[in-house]
This record gives sequence, C-alpha cells and structure tokens, in this order.
Amino acid sequence: MRLIEVGGQGYCMKGIASEKLILAIRSVAAGASWWDQTATSQIRAALSNAALSNHVSVPLVSETAAHSTDVASSINPLTRREQQTLALITKGKSSQEIAKVLYITPGTVRVHIHTILHKLQAADRLQAAAIALQKELIDKDLLSE
Repeated sequence: MRLIEVGGQGYCMKGIASEKLILAIRSVAAGASWWDQTATSQIRAALSNAALSNHVSVPLVSETAAHSTDVASSINPLTRREQQTLALITKGKSSQEIAKVLYITPGTVRVHIHTILHKLQAADRLQAAAIALQKELIDKDLLSE
C-alpha cells in the first residue's frame, strides 16, 4: 500500500500496529489529520537528501506557511472540538453523553479522546482534563456552559 511518494521513493505504513492504523483511519474520517511520527521523519530525511543531491533548497513544513499553524498549536495544541470534548469530561460526562451533546458518534468521541491523550501525553482522560485545566487549554466559555 503506497501512501506517499517523495523523490521517486514510495513510503508505506508497513510495520504500523493495526490499532494505530485503525485509529488513524477513524481520525481522518472524523475530519482530523494524522501524521505518523516515523513516516514524518522519513519524509523529512528524504526531502533533505533530495535537496542535497540536487542542490535545491527544500523548506521543511515548519519553515513554510504551516509555520503559523505550528506557532498557534504550540500555544494551544487542541482543536475547538477537542476543547469541547475536554470541557465535557471535566463535567464528568461519559463518552456516550459527550456524543449526544456534540451530535457525534461515540466512536468519534473515542478518536478525539485518543488524540487529546496523545497531544497532552496523558495516561487517561482525567489526567488530560487536569493538564488542560492547569495549562488553561480549554476556552473559558466552554467551561461555563
């Protein structure tokens, strides 16, 4: 399964855990983006090697227009929907209840929670909520609703 081609070389998701691949597919289907850390490293290395061999300057993603997104996400890595999900977690809502409030499926809630855990490097949803509250990553208007 070829997912991307860089410098004439194809990269695939061979070796990725099936759970991670399923989560990636669900995330993308829910409208999120998914970048595997290993694939990203390989793509950056290939771009750097291609630039060196062709004597061409190839800016990395962080050096391009996405830089402004990186700056914004370094301030708050959570999307609005992830913030909404966390706000409901802080109110003690279950995944089923969150799904009903946000008009999404419980599976999508699980994808959001997994992404939140990954972004905040939290062990569970309660720790993620605590981190988000401590770092003020949830908009205040969401907490007061």
